[in-house]
Amino acid sequence: MDEKQRERIALFRYSVIGPLASAELAHGELKRRIRDLSTGSYIIPNSRRKTVRAGTIAQWLHWYRKNGIEGLKPKSRSDNGALRGLPDDVGKAIIEQRSATPRMPLRLVLRKVHGEKNLPALHVPLSTAYRYLRTHLPKRPVPATGREQKRFSHRYPNDCWQGDTMHGMYIRDKQYGRSRKTYLIAFLDDATRLITAARFFFSETVQHVKEVFRDAVLTYGVPSKLYLDNGRNFCAEDIELACAAMRCALIHTTVYYPEGKGKIERFFRTVRDSFMTGVSTIHSIDDLNVAFDAWLQHEYNRKPHSGIDGATPLDLFLKNAENRIRRLPPSIDPAELFCRKEPRQVAKDGTFRINNALYETEEHLIGRKITVLFDKDDPIRKVKVFDGQLYVHTVTPIDYIANSKVRRREITDNDHQKGCVS
Repeated sequence: MDEKQRERIALFRYSVIGPLASAELAHGELKRRIRDLSTGSYIIPNSRRKTVRAGTIAQWLHWYRKNGIEGLKPKSRSDNGALRGLPDDVGKAIIEQRSATPRMPLRLVLRKVHGEKNLPALHVPLSTAYRYLRTHLPKRPVPATGREQKRFSHRYPNDCWQGDTMHGMYIRDKQYGRSRKTYLIAFLDDATRLITAARFFFSETVQHVKEVFRDAVLTYGVPSKLYLDNGRNFCAEDIELACAAMRCALIHTTVYYPEGKGKIERFFRTVRDSFMTGVSTIHSIDDLNVAFDAWLQHEYNRKPHSGIDGATPLDLFLKNAENRIRRLPPSIDPAELFCRKEPRQVAKDGTFRINNALYETEEHLIGRKITVLFDKDDPIRKVKVFDGQLYVHTVTPIDYIANSKVRRREITDNDHQKGCVS
């Protein structure tokens, strides 16, 4: 019997003796009143009986006068919580065996205990053994971090963003002519639960992570911290370089520790429960993103959120973001946010390589060192070529078929002189 049940019984008993407890009655009058109360009909907690004997009422009154309301509570058993059907020596042997082989099924643990410990044959139900272990060998899982867990929330918008990927539904891909799994890449503001950017793709590559992150930064500013999953697509060097350029601290979660990014995991659960269950007529990835963006902007970001005391994520962000939104510095072109600069040597045929792709530049740069600016995940693979600080042109990988049809021109003295200019 738990404490709540004991309180209910005590309150019932007090409802019966209440008129007697506060009255000053002569001995004969008290007996008569107790006798009258014993003739009544009652709804007794945890009992099918409807009446209470006079002697019981008198006992309740005595207990109340002596110990107050605590005296009316049923007494707990002295062996409360103990399993009377399981001897102590058997229980200790089960704990020892369970501690030595924690992954062994309990049925085999019991069999091994009786077989190796020379204990008397005793049928121990599995339910009894489980209750005994829960009481005497509580499970206390240690977090993957090895440290205590604490709930946290940042104070202001853009103090910290969380980013992660969710496995979505299957829809038909017209390019491949078959159904493919979708992936939702999302970024969430920790303080306000606002989704700063999110989109579905047919893959979770670094390229797609960078696309969504760029949209989030251009819309809501630069976060002070970026808290990302530990997957390969979130650990790319380009993301590290971009965060360093924006002065944004990049933090990765501990491996196998999803509790660290519980807020965005909870958002993904909301997507599954509220959005994906209501989606029916989706014929392409574009249709899916249009429907999702409408749900995100009009439902999630504008509806009261229990995690922020009933405020809406968008309203809370706008309310507290005054003078706190930090935009990209003028020195960073948003289109080149994830680009890197590297030196290259131009070969005798006017070409240079990036990621095993061959590019062609102008003749006057032959034999010279140039600087190239590129995003290695750009599907078009465009590269900007610089001669020192001077921008020369933008190139794409060589089209060998087209070059086979191009007429070669004569190299003049002007070309030689141009190439000699440092």
